[in-house]
Parts: sequence; structure tokens; C-alpha cells
Amino acid sequence: MGKLLIGMMIVLGMATSGWATTYSDYTYSDASGRAATADFTLDGTSLTLLLTNASTSAVPDPTSILTALLFGTSSPLTALSAIVPSGSTVITKNGTLYPAGTNVGSQWAYNANGVSSAGLGIFGPHDIIGGPGLISAPGKPPAGLPYGIVGTGAINFNNGDLGNAQLIRNAVQFTFTTGNDFTLADISNVEFQYGTSLGGYPANPVPEPCTLLLLGGGFGVAALARRRAGRGV
Repeated sequence: MGKLLIGMMIVLGMATSGWATTYSDYTYSDASGRAATADFTLDGTSLTLLLTNASTSAVPDPTSILTALLFGTSSPLTALSAIVPSGSTVITKNGTLYPAGTNVGSQWAYNANGVSSAGLGIFGPHDIIGGPGLISAPGKPPAGLPYGIVGTGAINFNNGDLGNAQLIRNAVQFTFTTGNDFTLADISNVEFQYGTSLGGYPANPVPEPCTLLLLGGGFGVAALARRRAGRGV
């Protein structure tokens, strides 16, 4: 039994030692039908962020369009690209404009405040992410609604504020490089942002299954040890 306990403790230690890819997820939802997720994945010095508008409600106006994820880090990141991932497209009133795989880094910006397709008074053209295979960049992004993210609901393109705006259906995946000592614990103050005015929709961190498993495993080890001790084994 001693060997079993030692083996379980070794497994727990390996799972918490940072040897593997790590994940950190955040969500937001409210009574108006807004819903979003932000999934960070860190593999060595490669950080990805999958930002998803998870709403199934209709999109009547700009306040339903996800235009930023605000977050801070203890050390700067280097933004490499912003890609329309599998299952997502760039759409307009007339249908699909660009397919999955398109780099929309000419439309999204990154700075110490987070990532955004709208200026919001805190992002500017000098913050544009860029990257290889860019689509053309009309105007001077980041600005307004273009290339904000919508969910799966119907879009009221007849609303004058939406007009013929190019919008991203579903998600955008961002890639960054980090310093050698960066961990997901260095990410803080995560907020989702909708529309073109700062509003603040605080994110809720999601406990990872691995973390829950480790906690359960730890409690199980302690309980098993107490039982064995109680029997004098």
C-alpha cells in the first residue's frame, strides 16, 4: 500500500509541475442572451487564446457583438496572428466573405489592455497584430464594429449600425509568444467587451477538470491513508 500511495503522489506531482500543456478558461453570460468563452492554452512559450461568442440569441444591435477581451499580464506578450479557426467564417449581409483559416490580424489589435477589433479609446492602428496571409484592411482598424465576433443567432443587418459590416461568426484564435517564466497565473483582470464603448463584463474563471481531478485524488489519498492508519496497517 505504501508503494501505491507513493505512486499516486508522484502522479499528482507530475500533473502540477508544469511539465505539460496548461489551460485556463473563462466564461461570461447574462440574461440578455450574451454568452462568451475565452480559452487560454500555454505550451512552452507559445500561448493561444480562443475567443468565442457562444451566444445562440439574435444579434439586434452592436451590444451583442463581442469586440474585445481585456486582460493584463505580468510581462508583455508578442502577438503573432489572429486566425479565423475551423468552424468560423467572416460574414456580411450577402453571405460568407472569408473562410476559416483567414488571418484577420489586420483587423484586431493587441496591447497591454488585451485584444480588440474596436478602438474603445485604448487601442490604435499601431497595435494591429498583423501576421502572414493578411486580408486587406479597409479604413484604419481597429475601429467600430467590423470584424467583431457574433454567435449563431440571426443578425439584423437592417439595423443602421450594423449595415454591411464584416463580422466573424463564432470565434477568433490568437497566438502569442511569452517569456520563459510566463505561466497562466500571470493573466489577470479578464473582462469581455461588447460593442464600441467600454462597458466591462467580468469573466468567470472555470475550474479545469485536471484541477478538480487532482483535488479529488488528493482527498482520496488522504482518506485512504487515514483508513490504513486506523487499522494499524
